[in-house]
Amino acid sequence: MVLILGLLLVLFLFYCRYSTYQLIEKHFQINKDEQLIIQTGEKTGLTIAQISDSHFSPFYSPKRFDKIINKLNQAKPDIVLFTGDLIENYRYWQTRDCEAISQQLAKIHAPKGKFAILGNHDYRSNGRTAVSQILADGGFTLLNNQSTLVDQISLTGIDDGQEGQPDYNTLPKKADFSILMIHEPDQVRHLPELDQFDLILSGHSHGGQIRFPLFPYKNFGSKLYDQGIYELTSKTSLVVNTGLGTTGPPLRFRVTPEILYFHL
Repeated sequence: MVLILGLLLVLFLFYCRYSTYQLIEKHFQINKDEQLIIQTGEKTGLTIAQISDSHFSPFYSPKRFDKIINKLNQAKPDIVLFTGDLIENYRYWQTRDCEAISQQLAKIHAPKGKFAILGNHDYRSNGRTAVSQILADGGFTLLNNQSTLVDQISLTGIDDGQEGQPDYNTLPKKADFSILMIHEPDQVRHLPELDQFDLILSGHSHGGQIRFPLFPYKNFGSKLYDQGIYELTSKTSLVVNTGLGTTGPPLRFRVTPEILYFHL
């Protein structure tokens, strides 16, 4: 019996390890009229890609990002959004080649721009300044309690809710469509004017990372919302991206890393 249990544990760990480095791409049509409708599928128009939570670390090297770059560039998004936790902990990267990360980020093509926010792990070991520079060197514009216009789309980023200094009164620019980036999905509880945003994109949760059927783990900041699409109001929806990397051991179970595409 002990041998069988040991074998099952080994197989489980192998499967979790395998799942960690897989990747799926999901496409969503977005229609805005009197209410916001998000449904699976593609359509002609502007394409926005969302990636999140790469957690570059000893377990997730810049080289592993090649797959992400290739998939993104094949999809040819107009805009790429990154919703935080670029690295696991700056303590590891202080004595290593951070330029390798920015060089990988720079290979992502997005003709209308690449934009990012910081996550709680980006602040660890006083990493905020270094991570901000890595993103900038990789061609990403950091939106820290700021809003900008891209054509008739407003893009807003609010700082991390655990380690940063979020300004929840940050409002979008006047536009036909408004997107907000936050790292922790539960930050939506603090937004005084939720209906100012059409689409809210977040990460942080990893979908639980190790997601057992009856007892999915939900970490602080994603207790209410941990994966998928949530209709907050008839005009505003939240999407929680389960991310690319991992926190702690490089293991995922029933939560495959993902890239999300939104077609407007």
